[in-house]
Amino acid sequence: MKVPVVGMLYPILLGLTIQAASAVAQSFDEGAYTERQLQYIDEGVSSTSDLALVLQAYTGEPLNWEALNQNLDVVRNGGKEKSDFTLTRLIRILYFRPEIKDELLAALDGFHFWFKESGTGDHIFASENHMIMYTSAQYLLQEKYGVFADDRTYRRLKRYLEVKNQYGFYEFYSPNYYPYTLSALLNLVDFAEDAEIRNLASGAAQRLLQDILLVTNDEGAFYSAFGRGNDGYREMCVDANINRIIYLLTGLGTEKAKTLSPAGVMLATSGLEIPDKVYEYFGKNVNRNYSVGHSLSEARNSIYADLPREERVPFYWSQGAYFHPDIAADSAWFISKYQLHDYPGLQAFDQFLGLSEAAAPAAAKAGAVFSRSSVLSGANFSIYKDGGAMMHSIQSYWPGRQGYQQNAWIATTGTQPVWTKVGDASSSGVMQNDHLPKIKQVNNVAVIQYNPYPAIELFHSGGSDVALHWPSGFDQEKRSGNWKFGKEGDGYIAVRYPCGNGDSNTVSCGWNEQTWVVIMGSEQRYGSFEAFSQKVLNEVSYDADWEWQGSFWKGTLKYVYDSDVKFDGTDISLTW
Repeated sequence: MKVPVVGMLYPILLGLTIQAASAVAQSFDEGAYTERQLQYIDEGVSSTSDLALVLQAYTGEPLNWEALNQNLDVVRNGGKEKSDFTLTRLIRILYFRPEIKDELLAALDGFHFWFKESGTGDHIFASENHMIMYTSAQYLLQEKYGVFADDRTYRRLKRYLEVKNQYGFYEFYSPNYYPYTLSALLNLVDFAEDAEIRNLASGAAQRLLQDILLVTNDEGAFYSAFGRGNDGYREMCVDANINRIIYLLTGLGTEKAKTLSPAGVMLATSGLEIPDKVYEYFGKNVNRNYSVGHSLSEARNSIYADLPREERVPFYWSQGAYFHPDIAADSAWFISKYQLHDYPGLQAFDQFLGLSEAAAPAAAKAGAVFSRSSVLSGANFSIYKDGGAMMHSIQSYWPGRQGYQQNAWIATTGTQPVWTKVGDASSSGVMQNDHLPKIKQVNNVAVIQYNPYPAIELFHSGGSDVALHWPSGFDQEKRSGNWKFGKEGDGYIAVRYPCGNGDSNTVSCGWNEQTWVVIMGSEQRYGSFEAFSQKVLNEVSYDADWEWQGSFWKGTLKYVYDSDVKFDGTDISLTW
């Protein structure tokens, strides 16, 4: 394992000259990576930002005690909501600078790292990123200093890491939460004394980095279909926290991507080994279908079956299974046991709170269009990446049901993103679709159907139009009929919208059943932008309508909504 550069070696290595990336890397260059780490540290260590505390602790520079005390205030008196973000950094500072131990432990007096029967307060423990931040912090303090001891911590941590190594992450491709999950994993990689925990954390971190680079294009932009996220990351994922990770790994990114961020300071000071497999799908054209995750039934019947009930439920919740009918009774029991009726992590399910253990399953089944689709179960993906042009989608993922923080598809020509969203059911900026589409992506073509369940229409009685979000930063645009075209550099996109004002940057369509078509292109594949747009207009075969399919005599006759699209050798038929 590569050891973090600290102490006397640090100022010597700072003299190295860092070369700008002249081409996209396709395998790990340890020398270039180390140089970027050192430059990132050197340029950020004197910052007045409290994030610089990690860099100061790592290099041996004097700590900014005013900033440190502000961080300690976040965890004092039991800790503020989401104080685990700050705690994760404080753990790293502690390991580099043990002299802050007394101050940190004093601040943590009364802090709890897991659910308490006497009241959990504002702490959100059971989403995937929060679980690893709280649990890793408690484990490391327990292992090194013997404080906050809890026999459950090691078992929970080990199971968490084993599942990530085998199945990947529930909050798949999350631009919001991947960086914080990574930060907690890096603390375990660099500081855990237990070799098994350290190795499991390394494997999970490496898998997460591979995920990130899979959906990073040649511009260093990260645009993904994701399990949890919000609109801000769909609009501009070139200057976000996650882009600091991408910059350190690849050298790609804007000037802002080289500045301090919560994840950037963690990765820059980590000795995590970076194997070539992290870069397996980066810097090359990609056209593949694949699956990640596991089903809720697997979670219940095997993965977490041996854990006691009070440990199983948070793992179900970390998978997004809050009031799925199969675990609704467990959730109701857990909420009652730990007094969680005002728990922030359950705000989206207030209609189910207060139900008894006996009544919860029936209520969850009756509200299945809302209760099932929060589950981040095994997902089937399709990705097409041609230089900067990229499209990523989840195939047939909870179609017609309410979407929570999921993003079913997104495309980019390089740095300009395009996607659809349904309604405006979000609160506090958290993205939530009124209902999710059914998608089939083959090669560079995607067919996207919307057809909400009747219960969705009743709940959203004011209407929930499907809206295409079209950026204003294209180098060139074109509209013809129901097609919109965009060009950025040598990347192209074409979108067919079923209804609405095509001249608007937000094209809305209120039909119940509707079909959208997305086609990606590039100069290398299609020649000029004009040639691409004319080929689409002249050659796309499109039909979407209700029709009878099957046989009356065989009992298979059904009236279905069917969409058929053909273009450039790709033939897609999608039936609702």
